[in-house]
Amino acid sequence: MALAWAEPVSVIVLTWNGLEVTTRCLASLLANITHPDFKVVVVDNGSTDGTLEYLRGLDGITLIENGENLGFVGGNNVGLAATVGDVVLLNNDTEIIQGDWLERMQETAYSADDIGVVGCRLVNAEGNLVHAGTYMPLPSFWGQEYPGNERDIGQYARDRQVEGVIAACAYIKRAVIDKVGPLDTDYFSYFEDTDFCLKAARAGFLTYCCGSATVKHLENASTDLNRMDFSGTFKRSREIFLSKWKEYYEERYTRRLTWHSFISGQGIYSRASAKLLWAFDQAGVDVNLAFLEGVERAELDDFRINDMKNRAPDRERAQVLFGPCDMLSRADGAYNIAYVFTPYDRFEPAWVKELNRMDEVWVTSAFQKEAAAASGVKREILVMPLGLDPDYFHAGIKSFRLADRFTFLAPVEWGDEYAAETLLRAFTDEFAAEDKVVLVMNVKSPVASESEVAGWAGEAAAAGGSAEVEEAVEALCLPADRAPVVFVVDHDIEPYQAGSLYRSSDCVVLAGRSGECGTVPAEALACGVPVLAPGWGSVAELLGGARATGFECSLVQAPSTSLRWADPDYGSMRKALRGALEDTEAAKRDAESASDEIRLERSWESAALKMIERLDSIARG
Repeated sequence: MALAWAEPVSVIVLTWNGLEVTTRCLASLLANITHPDFKVVVVDNGSTDGTLEYLRGLDGITLIENGENLGFVGGNNVGLAATVGDVVLLNNDTEIIQGDWLERMQETAYSADDIGVVGCRLVNAEGNLVHAGTYMPLPSFWGQEYPGNERDIGQYARDRQVEGVIAACAYIKRAVIDKVGPLDTDYFSYFEDTDFCLKAARAGFLTYCCGSATVKHLENASTDLNRMDFSGTFKRSREIFLSKWKEYYEERYTRRLTWHSFISGQGIYSRASAKLLWAFDQAGVDVNLAFLEGVERAELDDFRINDMKNRAPDRERAQVLFGPCDMLSRADGAYNIAYVFTPYDRFEPAWVKELNRMDEVWVTSAFQKEAAAASGVKREILVMPLGLDPDYFHAGIKSFRLADRFTFLAPVEWGDEYAAETLLRAFTDEFAAEDKVVLVMNVKSPVASESEVAGWAGEAAAAGGSAEVEEAVEALCLPADRAPVVFVVDHDIEPYQAGSLYRSSDCVVLAGRSGECGTVPAEALACGVPVLAPGWGSVAELLGGARATGFECSLVQAPSTSLRWADPDYGSMRKALRGALEDTEAAKRDAESASDEIRLERSWESAALKMIERLDSIARG
């Protein structure tokens, strides 16, 4: 990347022993940096392992010898005082793996006048993404990093405003230092970077994470090498941080809400709840949780949501119950909101009775609103669409493609809700062995009986069932001379890798009968992947207009009900599959043109803000 301009910048590297990591850090920095106007300032905190001797003989750096360990804060402050202009704080346990990392960070820093501090993506020794910004969960105040430790598939690739970044690699404009001063010397190590970002915010400067810059970070290498008391130092710094910022964080929460749903599974309720809870928290909503499953005492992997779980219940708050209609009787807030959807063309009479006991009703689409009103729901009905995470669903997510075949991907849950058999017949009848196509069926086998308590969406995990899927496929007697079909049954794919799954296909095919499409079609489109789906229900609404829905369907009575849902038409499905193959480039262009729009319109943040706007209206009476 060549900049049209370049601000001079000093890269400050703090050392305290750790000769091996320091050697790798500086070698990678001096060999790979492409910025036209930089200097490297190394501040040594009294190393005794040969590091000083190495540094004294190294060309291309300015060396400052402290003679003693002043800590992370004290050592870096020496570097800040010895430099002019912008600076980058860079740990000696980092390695530069991208030549234009500094230009990228500087470009982000100067993309707006009020951006003052910029971090970057950090990967660990295994190549996993461990940092794309930081946040402080309450009430634990145990600082965390996005995303934790995930395989790097290109997530968090955009520039984003964040609460904080760690100082292992942080670009700081000199204007920020001039206004707020250096790092706070009350800290020895840890929490000083979050403290600095908060002070910058109070002074009018935003903190960003640069999504186009990636640096390798070995994490706590200096602490380990020098046998520091990590736990003791961390706890002392946490207490200092609490004394300075606890009240500030508590004052951030200007609204109160109880969220009543599933949270620990991988069904639509749990996955959507987790994303919405994060978005609420970032928008200053103090959320406490009421559970539709028995995890109240269990520790959750998500620190922020686990902290919400530990907040005291408050029945005086407005409460959103996001779950099956037959669980609405559990709502017990001061103002109760049902957030629901139906797989059918109408809501069951028993569900309508429960909905009319609520204060108001939220649904996921205009289709769902029409179904609720036509079923006799008398409460006010508002549309609150489900969202997606634009940092995990975009066209730059890494793919693992089959090079020589056009790949159809069909996510299905085996059972009545999906016309898997119709899709299999349509595909295998339409494409012969010589056609360069493949159908990948990503199958969740029939859910265990206890999942019925969660309604049709299947919150409980599948309990076996692959044999049942195999028997059902064999019973279809599919033609032998056909294009290949690959079954991936109950494979444990991490939810955050769904974007890679979409990106590895040429077209996502939805063969669902349900009126609610969930998040899959929006996520696929956000990844720039075309979608074929029935022209009915919420999915038709999402894919309408230029985003053609693909194939026709008829409405048939659903099993064990008097209600109807969609039955995809075999002939129309065959035609749509063939059309997707023959018109690949046009379909891809349409999907790619929709990607940015749908990521903006359908983000969980925008979904949460719409809900907050409504909650504010309720509070005003």
